[in-house]
Amino acid sequence: MPVLFICFIVFILWFRVKSKQADNATNNPKEEFLRREYEANFTRKKDISGLNYLIVPENALPFTETTDKEENRLQEEARKIMSGKMLNLSGISNTDLKLEYGHANLDLLSEYDQNFSNFLRCLDQWGNYLYAKKEDKKCAKQVLEYSVLIGSDITRTYTTLAAIYLEENEPGKVQPLIDKVEDSNFFMKDSIVLRLKKLVQEF
Repeated sequence: MPVLFICFIVFILWFRVKSKQADNATNNPKEEFLRREYEANFTRKKDISGLNYLIVPENALPFTETTDKEENRLQEEARKIMSGKMLNLSGISNTDLKLEYGHANLDLLSEYDQNFSNFLRCLDQWGNYLYAKKEDKKCAKQVLEYSVLIGSDITRTYTTLAAIYLEENEPGKVQPLIDKVEDSNFFMKDSIVLRLKKLVQEF
């Protein structure tokens, strides 16, 4: 009987120690990160051919023959980026990507994500050039609206598009932009929302 009792006490003590260790590991962000990173580095490569790659529909953007060197450069840059694969992976860490798709796919996925980011920057430059330099609001609006549609997080894309709506006396179109940003995980979301609201107030 005493032996069984001692064994029971030892088991209880062992169980408490192990539970505390588990709790400490869970509550320690650094240890949790290292654990997940270790696991991610040994995750096997998975098929990524079926991911939601961005495919730009025909006529989504106002490509045109032009003698304007800068406009032509921006159009060619957009076409070049579009010829590669693009993925919007914003908000997803490298560790999560490796855990989901395997360590061997990280470089490719990072490349596709960078292509997407470069495309958004190109659209922002193109749309703002059309608006400011060419005074072509129709085409500028088309470029910027498409950029917003696919998930742009660039402040100027939203503020220029909002300015166009206000110049066309359509302030009601700015609120959906505000709603979209508020529902996002953009790093600069609060700043973008404030600037959009200020534009409306000043209208």
